[in-house]
Formats: sequence, structure tokens, C-alpha cells
Amino acid sequence: MKIFLLSTLLLTCLYGQAQPVPGDVFREYVWLPEMAKAVEGRFLRVGGRLGYTVNENEFPKKYHNNGFIPFGHYIRLDEAIKAEVVVEKVGSHEDTKNLRISINGNASITLPDAKAIPKPQADYMHHYNPIVSISLAQLNEGWDNSFKLEVDSVQRWEWPQNLVYGVTLRVYYKTEYMDPKVELIMLDATTELGNSVNLGISDQNVSLRQVDYIGFFEGPNFEGDGIYRQWHYHHFRGKVSHHLGTATQYPYSFEWNTTWLPDQDEPVQIAARIVDNSGAIYFTQALKGLTLKREHQIELCKPYNQPKNWVTREGEFAEKIDIQGNLSKIEAAKLIWTSWSPCYSNGVYINNKKVFEKEELCYEYRAHEVDIEDLSVLKQGENTISTGMTARVNGQLVHGMEVQWPGFMFLIKYKPD
Repeated sequence: MKIFLLSTLLLTCLYGQAQPVPGDVFREYVWLPEMAKAVEGRFLRVGGRLGYTVNENEFPKKYHNNGFIPFGHYIRLDEAIKAEVVVEKVGSHEDTKNLRISINGNASITLPDAKAIPKPQADYMHHYNPIVSISLAQLNEGWDNSFKLEVDSVQRWEWPQNLVYGVTLRVYYKTEYMDPKVELIMLDATTELGNSVNLGISDQNVSLRQVDYIGFFEGPNFEGDGIYRQWHYHHFRGKVSHHLGTATQYPYSFEWNTTWLPDQDEPVQIAARIVDNSGAIYFTQALKGLTLKREHQIELCKPYNQPKNWVTREGEFAEKIDIQGNLSKIEAAKLIWTSWSPCYSNGVYINNKKVFEKEELCYEYRAHEVDIEDLSVLKQGENTISTGMTARVNGQLVHGMEVQWPGFMFLIKYKPD
């Protein structure tokens, strides 16, 4: 029994999902499709008839060796303590299962499902960043590191496919690796957050590449994992996205506008990713116990009853959202969602009234924040958000807009009492 428990713990450490926490020091070695001219630098197709290992037009064979793609960076392992891989994954074709990664020819590791997406996850459109731990023993100091991505070959209409926008190898180091470690400070020296918050760093005399400010709170789920209360940021094309903001010039201060931050039942936390000129990153200790003090209120309305395979070429789809506040006090509202290929949208409707037509962006990811101009479309309690069916073009079936998990969300702003 002791041997079994020990083995389980070791497997969890090696293959469990992780992410940076306050106090961590790490580097991020980012591979992007444009580094190998994959699909004109947009994304990497994994699996199926256009998969990068079988279609040289999609991904020239000279950029990979039997599916293994060089990371393209000098990987530093001196003083390293652990490592993980972050994959920017788009579900793409429903029923595509078991996206997995192999590092330097080692056994493949299956990338974990998002805990808040219903099972089977492959039946829902999604775009999120799964993370899997990698044993340091699988890595090499220097340039000689590569990865291979695969999915299962069986899919219900014989075209399994995931899309990948980037692969990040994150290597953690001993805390002494980055010194001095600059800390986050609040320039207003208060724990009550008004409509704006001035953020800065403890030592403004240092030379840094950038400071990425991030927050831990309940908010819209742009991360695509369906978790609303978390450290809100994710990678898109290897860069930090949907965080509070970034400062790249001295004195590295930033003013965070909290106007649309939802009201919170629990305290807010703020931290920063300090990136020095060598590329080393320090996740600062968090400022905790922060509360909102504003005259207005913001309600986050979360979707439910989201359909499977929400691709508008397949038909009309709908979900539900509840509004709890007083309709007479609504001052403004936003409809928020992430999509893929919104040029093929045939309208988004709130309670059967169109609020969005389409956006001329084909075969690409997009995060939407649409102001609801006609507030009369909103109802107390249950509201229905739906999409129209994408028509054929010259008799041919086109892609349609994918509505990514968790679906459509509302932010509702109420006037002061």
C-alpha cells in the first residue's frame, strides 16, 4: 500500500496540472507556428487529413523530424527545480480526443481536460491552455529540445483535428535564480479599490523588460476553462492576454480601471509577473484582502444549458442566462464571448432580438465584448442567447462561427442607489 501511494504521488507531481503561484521564478520558452511557417503562421493543425505530419503544404517536413518540432530556444536547466508545458489548444473538430505531447522522444503525456467543461469535453467547442508537468530528466540543457503533438485517429466523421496557437515550455528555478526580486506595490496605499487603482513596483531603479499586472477575482472567463474565480490571464500566441495590463517603460506603473470588474463576494488579490531583461520572470507575492468601494454595481451573469458542438453551420443554438438585478436601474450592459471564425456568424440574438451580426475575421480566434445598445431586450430572470444558422455559400457548406466554452456571458452595470 505504501509503495502504491508513493507511486501515485510521484505520478501526480510529474503529470499533474500546475501553474505559477506567488513567489515562483521561471522562464517561458515559447514556440509559435510562424517559427516554422505553419499555415502561414496562424496555427498548427494536429491530426486528420491536414495534420502537420502528413500535409507538407500545411507544415513543410524540413521543420520537423518524424513529427518532433524544435522548441527553437536555448533551454537553461542550471538551478531548475521543475518544468511544465502549456499548449494553446482549440478543440476545432468535435469528438477529437486525447491531445498528447511527447518531449524529446519520451512517452507521450495526455493533456488534461478543463475541470469545468462537461464531459466528454471533446463534444464542446473550446479554446483554453491545458498545462502538464514534465520531468526535468526529459529535457536537455541547450538547443536540443523538441516536442511532438498527436490526437487519437478515431473521430465520428473521420477528421480528428485540434489547432494549436503556441506551445510554451515553462521551467521553474530556485528562488535565488532571480535577484533582486522586485515586488508589487499599490501607489495609493489602500485596501479599498475605487474606479481606478494605481499599481507600481517597489524598486523603480531597475531595468526590466515588462511588468504584467494580474488579478485574482471572479470575472468573465476568457481563459476558456469555465472557471470564473482565478488568476485571470492566459496565453495567446505566446503572450499574456486578458490580464489587468502591462507596463514596459520606467517607472513601470499602471492605472487599472475597475469600472467593469464584477462585484465580489470575496476579497480581490493583485500580483505581477516581473520580467527582467534576461527573460527571467518573478511572480510577486500577492496583495490580499482588497475590497471594492464604488457607487455603481456590476453583475456577472453566467451561462447555463450550453449546447454541444456550438458551430453555427450545424443549425440554431441557444443557452440561458439569468439577470438578478433591477432592470430599471440598468445603465449599460456588455455581451461577452470567445469565438472562432466569427465572419461566418449569422447573428447573435438576445430574447430573439439581434444584437450582433458578424465580424470579418475568418478561421481565427476572437474575444468579443459587445455593448448592448438596446437595453429593452433584457429581461428580469431568465434570458435566452441564441445564434442563427449559417447559410450555404453558392450551395457549399462553410465553416460557421464556433462559440467557445463557456459561451455567452453578461456584464450588467447598475446605476447607484
